[in-house]
Amino acid sequence: MRRKTKRILAGIMSAAMIASFAACSDDGSSDSGNGGGGGGGGGASTEETTTTTAKTEWTGDDYEVDVADNDLDTAIDTQGKTLKYMGFYDINPTNDEPERSVMLTIFEDVYGAKVEYIATTSATQFDDLATAIIGGTSPDIFIHSDRTFPYDISKNQFQPIDSLIDWTAPMWAEKKEQADKFMWNGEHYIAPFGYKFEDYQVLMYSKTRVEDEGLDDPYELYRAGEWDWDNFVRLQKEYQSAGNDRYGICGYWANAFVYTAGDPIVDYDGSKFTNNIYSANIERAQGVLEELFANNLVKVGWYLGDVFDNGGETLFYGMGPWAIDHVADAYPEEEIGVIPLPRNPEMNDYYVSKKLYAYMWVKGSDNADCVKAWFDSCRLAFYDPQYADVTKEKYLKNHPTWTSEIYDTILELDNDEKFPYAFDYGSGISEAMTGDDGYIRTLYECISNGTYERWSQARDEFANMIDAEIAAYN
Repeated sequence: MRRKTKRILAGIMSAAMIASFAACSDDGSSDSGNGGGGGGGGGASTEETTTTTAKTEWTGDDYEVDVADNDLDTAIDTQGKTLKYMGFYDINPTNDEPERSVMLTIFEDVYGAKVEYIATTSATQFDDLATAIIGGTSPDIFIHSDRTFPYDISKNQFQPIDSLIDWTAPMWAEKKEQADKFMWNGEHYIAPFGYKFEDYQVLMYSKTRVEDEGLDDPYELYRAGEWDWDNFVRLQKEYQSAGNDRYGICGYWANAFVYTAGDPIVDYDGSKFTNNIYSANIERAQGVLEELFANNLVKVGWYLGDVFDNGGETLFYGMGPWAIDHVADAYPEEEIGVIPLPRNPEMNDYYVSKKLYAYMWVKGSDNADCVKAWFDSCRLAFYDPQYADVTKEKYLKNHPTWTSEIYDTILELDNDEKFPYAFDYGSGISEAMTGDDGYIRTLYECISNGTYERWSQARDEFANMIDAEIAAYN
């Protein structure tokens, strides 16, 4: 490994953002409740089933960034080589994203390699991958999704990556503990780069209206460490009681709310899956949803734009950060605030459903050097703070309705110490468990979608079914 500093042009949008802009959801499902699958309120899925927009010619990036590639193994032979990537969005410049991403810039300018895009759709991606592997035309990499672990790994779709990753290197050492939680038969298959910025679920509200109503500002409660389920419900009730035709919340949020309980329905300790469906924390979270619906505080539907007035005034709007521009544009005279979902009052931390950003090394690929170079490029894009600074600058420039406070509030969710990573391993167990109609998503949204009136009804119906699914692995 040699040390040198090289001036390269760094694409501004971070790795976490590129995938979110290019497609609604990177795994072709609604994430079975993690990350992008924020859950309920009765909204329908907007799953994309088309490929990315057309490729455009790259004409240069806006900012120059010094990159010290001493963190990279530049001794590997990748000059002039091609990495084959199968997906339903392109990671090369496109009409929607004309600039190179940070990782692509490093990959091309430091390693001298390029990415070949093999297009698929979100609806057919897994079938197309299987066909390619069986036919001996495997791509090198494929996007990680909830069903990857353990379902697709156990089907021999991917290769272990320990020969590619130096887990003692500083940029990888801090991710090893997380990677260890996805080990299969003693080997690593997933190298987490970071989290997807645009796939968090957040709450938006009008600071202007909150002040006019004389309510406690949720952002101030959050900063004071008092933003919990109790205050979340209290503020909605106070807002509803002060006027006619009022609701507490609308949007797509309830699924992610259940994750704030701190317990997943299915957990994994590295060797065994556990059914936590009778967790008291999950029951309490679902109980909050029962209370909100019983008091007519939920305005059912996704909505977009006039979210605080469409069919009745509403205090909160739950959705991904991608919707902030739409909300701010609809209310130009009002100051929009953004906060995380509230924490379980019996816990000190805010448990957050986060979407891992990672690629899988496909079975049959013999392009190890290029895959290693791509993994290191992606990880460095998250690890080196210079990219974070320039990404924020460019992002705020391109999103004038955002404030620095909003950006920093969302980016803070990356911090696993304050916002522990909440993930339900059940969403990757089997075809019965994963996807929009799988057991896991059905359970997380059982109250919010009106399928059940009580959590206990859904819990008792599915408990044995989940036991049977995880028994196949245990």
